[in-house]
Amino acid sequence: MTKNPPEKETIQPLFDAIAPVYDFLNHFLSFGIDTYWRNQIISTLLLTPNDIILDAACGTGALSHRLLKKYSHVPFSLTGVDFSEKMIDHAMKTIHDKRATFIQGDVETLPFEELTFHHVMIAFGVRNLENLSKGLHEMYRVLKKEGTIHILEFSVPPNGLWRRLFHFYFHKILPPLGKWISGHSHAYTYLPKSVEHFLPLKEFTALLTNTGFHSVTIHAMTGGVCTLYVAQK
Repeated sequence: MTKNPPEKETIQPLFDAIAPVYDFLNHFLSFGIDTYWRNQIISTLLLTPNDIILDAACGTGALSHRLLKKYSHVPFSLTGVDFSEKMIDHAMKTIHDKRATFIQGDVETLPFEELTFHHVMIAFGVRNLENLSKGLHEMYRVLKKEGTIHILEFSVPPNGLWRRLFHFYFHKILPPLGKWISGHSHAYTYLPKSVEHFLPLKEFTALLTNTGFHSVTIHAMTGGVCTLYVAQK
């Protein structure tokens, strides 16, 4: 579990409030590197025709959009799920692809049958789960046998210079910038706190294994600011 797990009642309205500027802020505040991170998660997803994909905690559908664009001529189906109504509204308004469906829902109680999806992907969403173990078990449950999970999440860099730069930017620069652009005072103070309270790499990897996943691979990116976990059911 995270040290201080977030409460849905607190962060759901937070994400509703910043939905209109969420994609812009992600791109602006990461200096555009978020595009590279999402491309990396897609590069590990070996998509084949007629696969069924779940984009869990999909937000505004940024990751779904990139996947649909990359495989524009491949017949597959994708379902995006997020607990923020405003995020889902934004995804439905901006993504017009018959292969994609977006619904409001909770990753900790997914509204799908067992063994439904060939792949599950979740970008910057696991640290926002109130019950991380329950959310991972739900994603495991809806995966088909030998299906894969692809998790992209922020992480605290392990080494000196990157770690100092991370702390300075996340605590001194990002909160006032995020507040100024979004008009929301809490959203971008929540971000650094949620990253620092998330499980360290080894503990999260152990939790994936304890959930039932195997063949876990870890890809640290941008000096350890972001980590990609890929595992199999």
